[in-house]
Amino acid sequence: MRLIFFVCLTSFLRAQSAVEYSIHRAPSKIVIDGKLDDAAWRVASPASDFVFNWHSSGDKEATIAKLLWDDENLYVSWWCLDRHISAYEKLRHGPVSRDDCVEIFLSPNPRKVRNYYTFEINAIGTMLNRCRTDWWTGPPTWEPEGVVHRTSLHGLAKKDESPDDKEWAVELAIPLRNFSRDAAHTPPRDGDEWRLNLMRTGGKTNAQQSTWSPIVPPAKSFHTPESFGKVVFVAQAGSRRRAAQRVGPAEDVIAGRDIYNRSCTVCHGLDGAAGDRAPALGAQRRYLRTSNEDLFDAIKNGINGTLMPASSLSDADVWKTIAYIRSLRATAIDVPVAGNSQQGETIFNGKGQCAQCHMVRGRGGLIGPDLTNIGAEKKLEDIRLALVQPKPHIPRGFQPVTVKIKDGRIVRGVIKNENNFSWQILSLDGKLHLLTREEVFDVAHEEKSLMPSDVDRRLTKTEFEDLVAFLARSSWRKR
Repeated sequence: MRLIFFVCLTSFLRAQSAVEYSIHRAPSKIVIDGKLDDAAWRVASPASDFVFNWHSSGDKEATIAKLLWDDENLYVSWWCLDRHISAYEKLRHGPVSRDDCVEIFLSPNPRKVRNYYTFEINAIGTMLNRCRTDWWTGPPTWEPEGVVHRTSLHGLAKKDESPDDKEWAVELAIPLRNFSRDAAHTPPRDGDEWRLNLMRTGGKTNAQQSTWSPIVPPAKSFHTPESFGKVVFVAQAGSRRRAAQRVGPAEDVIAGRDIYNRSCTVCHGLDGAAGDRAPALGAQRRYLRTSNEDLFDAIKNGINGTLMPASSLSDADVWKTIAYIRSLRATAIDVPVAGNSQQGETIFNGKGQCAQCHMVRGRGGLIGPDLTNIGAEKKLEDIRLALVQPKPHIPRGFQPVTVKIKDGRIVRGVIKNENNFSWQILSLDGKLHLLTREEVFDVAHEEKSLMPSDVDRRLTKTEFEDLVAFLARSSWRKR
């Protein structure tokens, strides 16, 4: 009985930990060069955060993976934040997982998940492949057809760790014909499901051993197909198979606002505020109806046992209303923006002077908050206001001070920590000063945040919109 219970519990935990991802059709050409700068990658949704299954010590460094497809190929990219990059294996099918390495394990038939294929690539571009299927009778390794891959360090004779290490990337194109024995269709059709997992491991220092889909104990191997996550192929960007909480096109949001304010404000408040008989749909509270399909049903058919009535709106108008409701509650990354995020990155690092204080994906200053995930944390309007309005209060860890030290030095920066005996001051030049009470002559706390509130006046209107677009699209993941 204990064994049966254990098996059932393990199966339950695996089911609960499963993750899902929609692989969208590539909207434009992808060049496999290890740079990840194609327009298609910029609009692709990141997979959710990697988890650290067997972590014991060291920094948990981020990995961002994305997938796309077309009639010929499945495309995969990894971007790895890494302070210790090492790779030495140059032999095809060699033990690349000893080096800093990324991997994808693919099972094209969810009913036969143990038929899977592996692609393992180290930081200097050496690849190992295996075909673990019931039909393969060849050697332990496998030669897939037509695969193209590049890393940002591709072709180096070796890669030793360096103080300059920050990041590395991998780009991979796998011809879909390699999976014709197991996949239901090649190329896939809209709605086809596969199982897969994405991994990162290896290196001399701080092997991450992280995966996209969690590997549930007691398993301690990447080769655990029962823990693979689910992916769904989406043929059209506008398909209603898209992620359940995605905001619709800008024109739908605009039209949906008018429809909502005409049809819904008898109960709900104007522009998503609280009404006399119904809650504020723009609030941050959680609701039972979370998917677009659930919202459609609630609006179209009403909710039994409540004051929510059925609607006479057309299906098209219901979908536009849903797009507007989503925009009220969505973070910046999920709503349309007017600017050019690529140009905005240039403004962030240049004329806007934002990178002097703020960091994005490991690059920039330390004085201000890290903005790597701001697009997934803040609403679009909150990002705008942060650039044009003074902060009502200064967050802990960013209080500006000017410290006079008894030896005559003056340090201006922000307080990172303080207690009855000492201060930790991060000065404007990025240096951390550890000062005791005995060393300090005077501490002057400044009333205003170091964050400027006139960014819109420092930039042209176009430059400001581009900067907002860059911040709005800054995120580790996209829901």
